[in-house]
This record gives sequence, C-alpha cells and structure tokens, in this order.
Amino acid sequence: MVELMLWLLYGATLFVTVFILLVFLDSGELKPEVEWLEEWPTISLIIPAYNEEDSIAMTIESCLNVNYPKELMEIIVVDDGSTDRTEERAREYEDRDIVTVINQENQGKGGALNTGLDKATGKFLACVDADSRIMEDSLKNIVSQFDEDTAAIASAMKVHDPKNMIQKVQWFEYMVGIFHRSVMSAINAIHVTPGPLSVYRTEIIREVGGFDEESLVEDQEICFRLQKHQWRVLSSRQGEVYTIAPDTFKALYHQRKRWYRGSLENIIKYKEMFLNSDYGDFGYFGLPSKVVAGGLSIATLFLISYFILTPVFDMLYNISQIGLVALNPFAHGFSLSQFFTTMYWNVISIRYINLLLILSMFVVSGFLAYLAARHTEENVLEHGIIPTFIYLAWYVLFLGLMWLVVIIEMLFDIDASW
Repeated sequence: MVELMLWLLYGATLFVTVFILLVFLDSGELKPEVEWLEEWPTISLIIPAYNEEDSIAMTIESCLNVNYPKELMEIIVVDDGSTDRTEERAREYEDRDIVTVINQENQGKGGALNTGLDKATGKFLACVDADSRIMEDSLKNIVSQFDEDTAAIASAMKVHDPKNMIQKVQWFEYMVGIFHRSVMSAINAIHVTPGPLSVYRTEIIREVGGFDEESLVEDQEICFRLQKHQWRVLSSRQGEVYTIAPDTFKALYHQRKRWYRGSLENIIKYKEMFLNSDYGDFGYFGLPSKVVAGGLSIATLFLISYFILTPVFDMLYNISQIGLVALNPFAHGFSLSQFFTTMYWNVISIRYINLLLILSMFVVSGFLAYLAARHTEENVLEHGIIPTFIYLAWYVLFLGLMWLVVIIEMLFDIDASW
C-alpha cells in the first residue's frame, strides 16, 4: 500500500512538472514584455481595512506614490468597523483630493469591497489589502496587459520585509506562487486573484454581482465566478505588490485554515465546472489541479509520518508485551538509543527504488523552485539555506496537515474558528 502511494505520488509529481516545463518553454519562459498604453484609463483603488492601524498608512502612501496620473485615480478606504485607530490614521490623508474614507459597521471584507465598488467611478478597479505596499509601476504594468476578453489580472505577490523564519519560508512559497500563477495564466486556468493587489474591469465585476460577502476567500470566489462567465483572468509578473505575511505559527495556521476551507467551499460551489470542457483549461486542469494538490500534500504527510512513526509504534508494542511495569521507558533496557536504532533499521529496510522515488521528488521540487526564481528574478538563497530547506523538505507536511484538518472539520460539520 505504501509503495503504491509512493508510485502514484511520483507519477502525479512527474506529470505536473513536465506540464509546467512545457508551458514555461512554450510561453517564452513566461516573460512577456509590457508595452505601456499611450492613454491611461481611470482607475479606482479600494482599500478594505479592519484593525490595520499599524499598516494602513504604508498602504495609502504606496497608492499615492504609484507612477500613474493622479487626475485619473481615486483611492477609497473602507474602514469596516475597526475597533482600533485605523479610521483615524486613514483620515489623515483625506486632505488629498483623491482619497475618500468611508466608515461602516463590520460586514466582512466582501462587504467592504462592495461598498467601495458602489462608490467607484474608474474604468478599472484595483483591490488593495490594507497591509500591502504597491510598487511604483505596478498599476501601469497591469493595466497595460488588459485586452477586450480580460476581466481581471492578478499581481505578483511577495512578502514584505520578512524578519523571522516563518516569514522567510513564506517568502519562498510566494515566489513559487508567482511562477505557478504565470503558468496557469498562460492557459487561462488561474483560480485566484490575490487580495493584496488585483485589478478588474469595474463594469464586469458589477455585471457578475460584485464580491461574495459570505465567502471566506472572496478573492478566489470572484475568480471562479469570472471563469464561469467565460472571462479571461491573467497574471502580471511585473505588477508587484508586497504584503505583510503572518509572523507566528498560530497566525499562519489560522490564515491557511481559512484559505483551504474557503477553497473547498468554492470547489463544491462550482463543482459543475470540474472536468467540464465548456470551461477550457480551467475546467480540465486548473480546478482539478487544486484538488490534486490537496490530495498529494495529504499523501505526502501520510508517507512521511509512516516512516517516522513506525519505530515509535514498534517500541510501544514491545513495551506492551512486557506489561504495565514497562511504562518506565528506561526499565528493561529501553532507551532513546534503542528508539533511534529501530528508526535506523526501519529506514534502511526501505527498498532502494522507494528511496529513489523520494529523492527524485525532492529534486523535482528543487528544480521547480529554480524555475520560479528564474521567472521572478529572485535569488533562491536570498534568505539563506535553512528557509529553502524547510520549504522544499517540510513545508508540504504543514500544507497536508491544513488540508486534513479542514476536510475533517467539514465532514463533521465543525464550526471553524479564526
């Protein structure tokens, strides 16, 4: 059973890798040159904010400092019932003609975005998280990529000033995420337009009914809905935005649980698109790949846990054969050295072909990371070897745990807590 899972995992990994490599090479390494427009359209920037007093000023200032004609811009800050000084900090910028601050009772991020959508007058709508910093040329780079069939363009989301190990691992993850969205963009199979910065055609968002106020991941739900209405959704490598990533394991855990539960809810909501040729590559590859990714991460969690926990269970079984007096781990000769000896023999007893499969999957992950770094023009070892190793070797276990927790909660109808 374990060997079969290894082969299935290896086959799926190899298929995805070859597919990504073919798209990567066929699309000119996914680095199209952006030609700026001769005339710029109007654009409305909506900043939904809830208890963001520490970062709202950074976000507003980055919007004010973008390289875009100010007479064609409007910045709408929607304070969604904050209990801190978010509204006060935002109103410090109301002396700028293009900044408007709206305060409302808490309705959630989707409700805040819809409030901004109601007030927006721009041809384009840029949604900006209140803990993000837009790069100077990002709006021009993104707007210039729109064509008549495109409804939305996702940004290249990066981690703002990563300080500790948790943020540095996420820096690596976001770099790979940019590459993945670029690949999906090449075949029109993107499944999410990230909250830190995504740009939409205002009228199209209004036509499809605005943002879902019930969804846990409104930025993914709106992308699913645009795909269902046969609109193109692209990604812009040159549209960079930096966002503050969770800096504690607890915050990361709750963020990812919300993301993955929202993903499963969207997959169920739009299940009719799954493997449906009417929705092109999004139906045939984009949506199924989301499901497969969750399954692969859970399978990897199971396999690694099996190889690590087997010697533990062996030791517990041996103790149980001796009797209750053996509950003292040092009674009858049991020790840590015996535990590690058992683990050693368990590892070396694995068939060489299985070890080769595990090693090859690690090499494939490293190769994809190299392609991602090349695509984003980043240095893989920007933050040292340790975050790189954690991401390549262990981060998938965390993702598998998150998917498993979310599936269990949904199966047993357990209320999620954020």
